[in-house]
Amino acid sequence: MTSATDQAHIDRLKRIKYRAHHRGTQEMDIILGGFVDSEIKNFDAAMLDRLEALMNETDADLYQWIIGQPGTTQCQDVELLDMIIAHQREKAGSGA
Repeated sequence: MTSATDQAHIDRLKRIKYRAHHRGTQEMDIILGGFVDSEIKNFDAAMLDRLEALMNETDADLYQWIIGQPGTTQCQDVELLDMIIAHQREKAGSGA
């Protein structure tokens, strides 16, 4: 049987996965969805908070940061953004 705390965590993971795969642009669906599918199992509650905060950014800003174009705003969580970029590069390098 699942406790209420466990169920809340499971529900949170489902919401994050859904948001990662349903961004509004296909590019960000693929980039964030793939990253979340691969890495979310390793995230504690604090890291999930950071991920959700980053996911609140617009697709346009996220995409500019990921491809290295200067944008109108600065990313507040460069470490997490670097993890997403590294994941995308690894995925591209493997031909996946």
